Amino acid sequence: MTRSKSMSRAIGKVTRRCRLFPAAIAVLLILCSVRGGARPQYGGTLRLELSSTLRTLDPAAGSVDAADAAARARLLPLMFETLVAADGEGRIVPRLAASWEHDARSIRWRFRLRRAIAMHDGSRLDAAQAAAVLRGQGPWNAAADGDAIVIDCEREAPDLLWELAAMRHAIVGRRGPNLVGTGPFRVDRLESGSLVLRAHEDYWKGRPFVDAVQVSMGRAPADQVASLETGRTDFIVVEPPDAARHSSSRGTRVAASLPVDLIALVFEEQRAAPSALPLRRALAAAIDRSALCSVVLQRRGQPAAGLLPDWLSGYASVMTVDAGHSRAKALVAAIPPAQRALALRVDSTSPIDRAVAERIAVDAREAGLTVRVDPADALSPRPDLRLVRAAVEPTSPDRALAAILSALGPRAARVLPADTTLPPAAPLEAVYRLERAILEPQIVVPVVHVPELVALAARVQIWNGRPISPAGAWDLADLWIGADRP
Repeated sequence: MTRSKSMSRAIGKVTRRCRLFPAAIAVLLILCSVRGGARPQYGGTLRLELSSTLRTLDPAAGSVDAADAAARARLLPLMFETLVAADGEGRIVPRLAASWEHDARSIRWRFRLRRAIAMHDGSRLDAAQAAAVLRGQGPWNAAADGDAIVIDCEREAPDLLWELAAMRHAIVGRRGPNLVGTGPFRVDRLESGSLVLRAHEDYWKGRPFVDAVQVSMGRAPADQVASLETGRTDFIVVEPPDAARHSSSRGTRVAASLPVDLIALVFEEQRAAPSALPLRRALAAAIDRSALCSVVLQRRGQPAAGLLPDWLSGYASVMTVDAGHSRAKALVAAIPPAQRALALRVDSTSPIDRAVAERIAVDAREAGLTVRVDPADALSPRPDLRLVRAAVEPTSPDRALAAILSALGPRAARVLPADTTLPPAAPLEAVYRLERAILEPQIVVPVVHVPELVALAARVQIWNGRPISPAGAWDLADLWIGADRP
């Protein structure tokens, strides 16, 4: 493709995406004609490596484990889309649906589809097909009415938009064994440890710049770093300690989301009894969260006083932790010496999670406690507590809180007060009160919130926006491949 033709298509793409005014387009043409400027180009393959492995492409299938859930959250939105989506600012935004409305009781909803949405097989998405996909996926009935989808719920559903934003409700065409979506990339092939995606030429937001995305899965973090540094890959997920290294290494760059993961401690049965509360309080107070973020996470994390990060809840900044070296030592002094030893198991194999656990053990030792850190596959006896990582879903605060409790495991879920339930679309004040009640026994101890970090090779350029959204979604459609830098 010639440079002039490439620029013509790029200008057309920006016009479709941003709906720029004619004057702005003229300015863009002038700027892009400046000799030597970076000009978006179509073509090339974006090479990407992942630690986790995607086991199925079906959005309706459940996740096998945390690693599978992470791979699905990153890759499936590249192929499949929902009627609406959640952004990183606590809002619902249009996706396949251009607009929607509902009755006074939020029982009957009407979604108007965008016009002329092309699916990956060349067919056009219509309301009847979208309604057929949604029918039976929840406590509702879905039917087509012209170019609109009408959803009749069994009961009042003020949070239906948040439910429909979940990837399990993506609009997928099933053509025998093949799944057909509407996203910026279509599936070319999925093999053991490898996924190849091709650009969707008729994507409703404009064709992606790259022709293909090659995803190599099941790659160890060290191997990913080596591939990036030697030019064998273009896009990897990195841990906070490596961010500075990649930010200054041969033109590679690092992009970050908002804090989208919670790292927390969860006490097991034998240490969750009311009699063990002084021990739990002592350990919680001993953790120097600020130092942990500065040293272990290299300023790429935020101390966590609550389960939900502030960007999602809006109230995390008013929550406090009763912590400090003097406070922790005073609490430990009241605990019998025979009860001051704890076994901490790290649930994941992530090196950064292990480093966080080791730092907690150091803080505990300074306060007078002994914490032994065991890996996830340790054959040692049942631990006293676990270090767990939970993804923060970009949804409403009540739904995100429930998802975190589920991810933290059965012990965390059991701290939910028996007489406290949240109705759909619960007000923020109710979510705040529930979270405070969950944290009061200190069976669950928040430690830090961490962002997702991705490193990009020098040849990868960004046309409009960023490669990773504030909520952690990957936007690969706006990446293009430039000339390799020396």
